[in-house]
Amino acid sequence: MRTDLAIYVMAANDINMEAFNEFKLYFKKYAIPYIVVISQTDTVSEIELVQIQQEFKDCILTSIKNGMGIVKLKEVIVSKLKEEEEDKPLVGDLLPYGAKVILVVPIDSEAPKGRIILPQVQCIRDCLDHGIKSYVVRDTELEAALKEIPDVDLVITDSQAFAKVSQIVPTSIKLTGFSLLMSRQKGDLELFMKGIERIKTLKPGNKVLILEGCTHNVSHEDIGRVKIPNGLSKYVGDKLEFTYIAGQDFPGNLSEYDLVVHCGGCMLTHKTVCNRAHLCEEKGVPITNYGMVLAFLSGTLERSYEIFKDN
Repeated sequence: MRTDLAIYVMAANDINMEAFNEFKLYFKKYAIPYIVVISQTDTVSEIELVQIQQEFKDCILTSIKNGMGIVKLKEVIVSKLKEEEEDKPLVGDLLPYGAKVILVVPIDSEAPKGRIILPQVQCIRDCLDHGIKSYVVRDTELEAALKEIPDVDLVITDSQAFAKVSQIVPTSIKLTGFSLLMSRQKGDLELFMKGIERIKTLKPGNKVLILEGCTHNVSHEDIGRVKIPNGLSKYVGDKLEFTYIAGQDFPGNLSEYDLVVHCGGCMLTHKTVCNRAHLCEEKGVPITNYGMVLAFLSGTLERSYEIFKDN
């Protein structure tokens, strides 16, 4: 599921359509772009090469013996990979040029000393790229910032501060979270919203899988391993059974879980997060996102989602 580009190679004198069609279904299932390369073209006649090109219209004909197609193959690989690298904006397509955004960044034990976390950095850069004015404040300075900055278009908050920030920001100003923005850019926002419905029917003892895209030191304020489990258990009224998987690992026993909660995915590609989400959907297991869970538990999800409805 982590493959960005597949190169399917067949020798010109050994075309296996059955095997190719099997792989083509796999590529389609996981939305993997692919290049068909026909090697050893010097071993067949010109007539056979024409027939091969008719069968595989976008294939690249190559030959190590005479160097045919090698440069073209390299160019196509670079071009395809560049296409895959392009992510949709975080906020650039939600707001007009010149809009004003306040980014709320709480400083706690989860914040790395001397730095801010990746989703916040990416959001600031996206605002700069699209001519959106961004103002970064802590939650403790948010109220003062709203008084000092006129005509704010959007407030973006760290997920764990949803409840507090929602009380401070007037309903006339749109509000969302970094994690929701990441969900839209990296994954399937609508599918994650559907997953929220499963929370309403969870019962004590149900199994919940927490998926983290990176490994990190766990603190007493950890969102995925402390705050979300505690919040969900409190909502259900008793303990749930939690499993934690970090990094690139993905379980093969998805059907055992009643709900999957995925991180924002800042360290993962759009393809990886989407494939994970759609594999859960295929197995009939609801999946949602850190930020959405925290917004739901704080009663602010509907408001946080409002800005995405027309986009």
